[in-house]
Amino acid sequence: METFKKKFNIIPNPEQTKTPAPENENTTEPLEEKPRQSIEQIKQRLFDPYVISKEYDQKGRQAYALEITRKRQEARTLQDDISAREHTLAQIEQQAKILSTLKAEKLLALQQRMERMLVQLKTMLMRDKQVSDLGEASAVLSAQIEELDTKAEETRIELVQLQQEAETIPDPKELLGAYYEKMETMSLTNEEKREFLKPEILVELSTEEYIALWRRLNPHFLSHVTRQGFRDHNAMIYHSAGLQEFHDGLTSVLEDEKILRPPIAVREGLRSRDETTVKKFLEDWVLKAENEEEAEKRLDALLHKSLATAPKYPDQTAVHFATQLVANDYYGGERSNEAFFLYPSDVLASQHQFAFNGWEKDFTQPQSETKWNDVFVWPSSIDNPGIPVDAGMVFLPEHTPVDPKTGSRYASEISIFEGEEKRVMVEDENLVRAFVEWAKNLNEQSLPMVAYKDWEDEKNYWKKREREKICLDAFRQEMQKLGFDEEAAGRLGGDVFKERCQMGRLDWQKNIPFEESMQRLLRQSGSNWKLAEHTISSKEYWETYFTQHPQQKPKHLIFYDGDPTSAIYEFQQKNNIGRADTSGTEGKLLGFDDKHIFDMHEDPRANTGHDELVETAHRIIAVHYMSHGR
Repeated sequence: METFKKKFNIIPNPEQTKTPAPENENTTEPLEEKPRQSIEQIKQRLFDPYVISKEYDQKGRQAYALEITRKRQEARTLQDDISAREHTLAQIEQQAKILSTLKAEKLLALQQRMERMLVQLKTMLMRDKQVSDLGEASAVLSAQIEELDTKAEETRIELVQLQQEAETIPDPKELLGAYYEKMETMSLTNEEKREFLKPEILVELSTEEYIALWRRLNPHFLSHVTRQGFRDHNAMIYHSAGLQEFHDGLTSVLEDEKILRPPIAVREGLRSRDETTVKKFLEDWVLKAENEEEAEKRLDALLHKSLATAPKYPDQTAVHFATQLVANDYYGGERSNEAFFLYPSDVLASQHQFAFNGWEKDFTQPQSETKWNDVFVWPSSIDNPGIPVDAGMVFLPEHTPVDPKTGSRYASEISIFEGEEKRVMVEDENLVRAFVEWAKNLNEQSLPMVAYKDWEDEKNYWKKREREKICLDAFRQEMQKLGFDEEAAGRLGGDVFKERCQMGRLDWQKNIPFEESMQRLLRQSGSNWKLAEHTISSKEYWETYFTQHPQQKPKHLIFYDGDPTSAIYEFQQKNNIGRADTSGTEGKLLGFDDKHIFDMHEDPRANTGHDELVETAHRIIAVHYMSHGR
């Protein structure tokens, strides 16, 4: 624990480090400090349903205790009634058995008497009294037996009804279990979130415990997607750097103390405000200016000039997240092979200052435009700044086929670029040739074009939409026949459809050869790259990696399949996360309005360390150019 605090520069409580006052100095009695809790005590408060119920639900505990007592009494009463009915039924059945035996004896005696009297009856017309008595006794016994049978049947019916009623009474153990299960999703109070969602506590939790904790938090989440492997897509004009290049975003974060850092600490390396660090921060560009005036201009540009809507210094010193989705289309790496960090919004909002770059200030839903879905979260300290990975979760793909050496979906090779080795993607020449040849042979009788013509001729809006799906599927199937995998085939087929739809024909560019035009179309879709061979699953790749680098393994690791955002919602549903939603009462900022920075230009919390940095930089620049001027 102490190592962790030192690592993240957690400042100790000043009351705990204060030097005792001299004996002759007047002192006031300090306020009684809340005793520190061990991690096991904290876990008990977070996860033990008995402790949770005592903390939050005394009335509910009493009500459930009374209900359980009542149900137990009801069950005992019913059991007594059932036992009584069973005893009565047994007596009736025993009595009926005795009477049946007696009746059988009477009938046997009557039969024997009748046989002896048979000859006499032929010659005598007198009535035999013994025969008459036996007959009457038998009739009485039959009536008694019939009455007992009726009582037995009535008792059986009552017994069945009582047993059915007993079955409807819940088992007290099940009642208690259901109550404790309810406690597992009892929301933490806002104060408890601020106290218990500290990183030094979260890193001590197992994955199972972390999931259990999230059940007691708001379901809303913040994600940060990173690029691992080749960047094969970009959904907007901006942030397009690094396309088709190999990135190690995830492993670099894990290697760097497993801390998710702000841009200024990654790209510029500014991880403190001491003079040595600031000087290194200035050396690459600012201190290479011809004179002090130019250096000051460069410093101003480095800290303040940006094309972004947000002010540069707050932008560069914050870690950026998307709310309620994973922005992999905009900032991700490989399709179907995305790695991302995930935090319950409560975790970050309770511990950090934050701001929304978009218009909506809301943790509960995505921004109306994904490009504005950018939540700024400032680390707690400007020294060794960042957010611990192990305070959140890491999601990695599970079944994606990847290269066992690189973890990428794509085949690659090492190439020399500007004197340096660089891993590059390999174009699949066979697929390129196959696609160009297919495009050359495409005509109005081809199945996709028949489907396209049906779509083009359809006037009904809803039928036209259905025709479009059929047409796109026809193009996709054609691409798969050429050898493209399903994802690439769908993407390329869609691009061919759009090209034909928007331009009227595929070979509309008269200034370039048809073959080159088709190659451009193929490369535009990103379907021209060769996939890795002799693959293993992405899960197997990462398990091997973490076996080789155990110190880099995230504490809370989740493997997933499919779309990243959908995977989060499926994960929440599977793990019963969502019953502790307090946004209806605490608002869209989840009760952390005091940590919300509305104006990043004016709020000093968004500019922590700025003045100190500028002052140190001015001093370094002045000394540097003074010494160079001599």
